[in-house]
Amino acid sequence: MWLSTAAVIAVAVGGAILQQTLAQRRRRSLPPGPKPSLLWGNLLDMPYGEPWIKFREWTRTYGPLVYISLPTQPTIILGSAKAAVDLLEKRSQIYSDRLLTVMDELMSWDFSFAHIEYGQRWRDHRRMFHEFFNQAVVHDHRPAQLREIRATLGRILESPELTAQHVRQAFVAIILRVVYAKEITSLDDDYIHLVHKSFEGLSLQKVPGAFWVEYFPWLKYIPSWFPGARFKRIGEYYKPVVEKMINQPFDEVVAATADGTAPPSVARSLIQKLQIRPSTSVVGFSREEKIARNVTGIAYGAGADTTVSAASSFLTAMCMYPEVQEKARAELDAHVGPDRLPDWDDYDDLIYIRAIAMEAMRWMPVVPLGLPHKVTTDDEYEGYLIPKGTIIISNTWAMLHDPEEYPEPERFNPDRFLKNGKFDPEVRDPRTLSFGYGRRVCPGRHLSDATLFIYVAHMLHVFEIHPGTDANGNSQQITNKQTTGLVSLPVDIPNGLKPRSQAAERLIRNTLMDMDF
Repeated sequence: MWLSTAAVIAVAVGGAILQQTLAQRRRRSLPPGPKPSLLWGNLLDMPYGEPWIKFREWTRTYGPLVYISLPTQPTIILGSAKAAVDLLEKRSQIYSDRLLTVMDELMSWDFSFAHIEYGQRWRDHRRMFHEFFNQAVVHDHRPAQLREIRATLGRILESPELTAQHVRQAFVAIILRVVYAKEITSLDDDYIHLVHKSFEGLSLQKVPGAFWVEYFPWLKYIPSWFPGARFKRIGEYYKPVVEKMINQPFDEVVAATADGTAPPSVARSLIQKLQIRPSTSVVGFSREEKIARNVTGIAYGAGADTTVSAASSFLTAMCMYPEVQEKARAELDAHVGPDRLPDWDDYDDLIYIRAIAMEAMRWMPVVPLGLPHKVTTDDEYEGYLIPKGTIIISNTWAMLHDPEEYPEPERFNPDRFLKNGKFDPEVRDPRTLSFGYGRRVCPGRHLSDATLFIYVAHMLHVFEIHPGTDANGNSQQITNKQTTGLVSLPVDIPNGLKPRSQAAERLIRNTLMDMDF
């Protein structure tokens, strides 16, 4: 009897030990993913064009966490909103770091606090930025938003074939007026080219797998003339452009502040607060001045380029879904009427217009793969090990095209957010995913939201949006294809805008006459 009992106990203890061991092994296993090669890992599997599509395929095969073996840079792709929120939002204390890349350094994009590592330097930048763009003060920028959006209506009226350029000019002009009190009056303005060129470089280098120097950092020491050193030549090309974007407008405000001619702006406030004076010193900037230059530079760059993407996607959607235009104009006619343009006081009444802006953010996400996070300690999720230092990429595009959350995700449908004339709290607001997570959520989101709303309301109030013609004079074929890059734009942007009525045209012209340019 005693032996029998002892045997039972031994078997039970042995089974418990075995079960615990197996459980530990399961907990310590990495998430599944495509089979790596012995030499290159998954480097050769990384897609370049529209990588979010391939990443979604991997998610469907392997699950919401996909492990990618890359030299010196193990990576996990998050394919579900639940996983992204669970890790990047709820565990933000260990998932808020960034990977500062070699190409960031070579292009001088390491100035941006959106990309720098989590720590005191990031906190100092974020605190200064937040002072001028938090939700409580962002309404101070409304005059600049209204002025530039309404000026854009006139430009589109006169040359609709240049609609894409006019829209870009509008958003560069808004942020330049806010940050530096500078006025943009031409499509050829140097400041439009500066921000466009700078973000062109950033978009190129943020595509996962685009540059092997990120996985073999020692390559950065080879000379630019060396065969295969294309990455070095690209860095040398964009570096002076990025540095000019950061410093040129700031230097101009420093000089204007010194001689008493600088209008109010974010830059002037910082220059006066820090008592910055013009200098020819070769010693360099103080730490506080460097932060001020970086903060105004990223506000200028990111504020212009990212909102242009959502504004362009909206135009594309209106061509593909003309019934949305009609429904929006009915709301505008009912609450705004033909004798004036929309204003901020109309915000609460224009529910459908706000839903259109939200759907534009979902339908073509501005940053389809978000900005990569980095975990600072070993972690475990759903039984899988996430090792310290792993790069975390959130496939925002796939999350915002999840048919379980957004039925018929390829269809542009603002009504998906509404129920009984109000916003449906059961439907996830796409901005909770598209603006990032936790401590690294986009600090400029309040300004971006407000600008997109007032732009959509104005455009639909006075224009019918049609495809227009291509460079050969043929009717444009509008699709929902997106460019590949950190910031993605629609491939097809319509240019066939025309006033919806003679009254709408008069409203535009009368508004321009009343504005003090």
